[in-house]
Amino acid sequence: QKSFFPAASWGVSGQPTDYIVRVGSPTSAIWGLVTDGFYKVSDFDYNTGTGVYTLKAGVVNNSGIIGPVQPGSIKFKDLNGDGSITLDNDRTVIGNPLPKFTGGLNQQFTYKNWDMSVFMNFSYGNDVYNANKIEFTNGYTANSNMLDIMSNRWKVVTATGQTAQYVNGSNQVVGIAPDQLAALNANATIWQPLKSAGAFYPHSWAIEDGSFLRVNNVTIGYSLPVKKLAGLKMSKLRFYFTGNNLALFTSYTGYDPEVSVRNSPLTQGLDYSAYPKSRTFIFGINATF
Repeated sequence: QKSFFPAASWGVSGQPTDYIVRVGSPTSAIWGLVTDGFYKVSDFDYNTGTGVYTLKAGVVNNSGIIGPVQPGSIKFKDLNGDGSITLDNDRTVIGNPLPKFTGGLNQQFTYKNWDMSVFMNFSYGNDVYNANKIEFTNGYTANSNMLDIMSNRWKVVTATGQTAQYVNGSNQVVGIAPDQLAALNANATIWQPLKSAGAFYPHSWAIEDGSFLRVNNVTIGYSLPVKKLAGLKMSKLRFYFTGNNLALFTSYTGYDPEVSVRNSPLTQGLDYSAYPKSRTFIFGINATF
């Protein structure tokens, strides 16, 4: 056996495996479909008599993954070129959670009675599987909240409350005229929410660069001069202030790129409802008698 597929098991029952371990690939390689935007009105033929939209010949068909394909449906890349998207033929490695290198800096400074220490750490070249983006942008659970990015989603209801498109009982896509539907969604930047179990299928849109630089700890201290301690019967009195998790520099859109919510070394780099690291401040006194 040259490969097997561990599952992070964060979504719904029957969700496809989202990691692969195989010869020649990194451990914990993330496995999924490749996102390719969303379907436009121009991808469909329109019957003016029935109002039915039909996918044009030659346009990649996602129906095996998401159900009836509509204008505004998410689109995936056809990796094997057969015109239909399937889990067997169109998944590939979409992310590597293992960093190219990691490091840190721990530096101490002193000046007269003042002291300061700084600790920073970083990671470069790793991917994070942000499953929150998949979970909180779909409509699988009715009336659930979504991420703000879905504010610019493909619309299926007009400003006056008219239904612009829908799937009828025969699984046909019915909608308003193409020019009206295109105008309604001229500013759409993301697909309409998926409502089928396919909403939880892993795809490359959820994979983000997890590189970061964190200012982990800074401590500033001041020690009173020894001559001022004579009457206090102390040999040392130091006041200090410490800040933890003071700054984070990253392009990651989640709470924190330094995350992996599964214990298995075969499913690393998953961010799913992880609690963010806290920022804390401490004031203290060191007294030596």
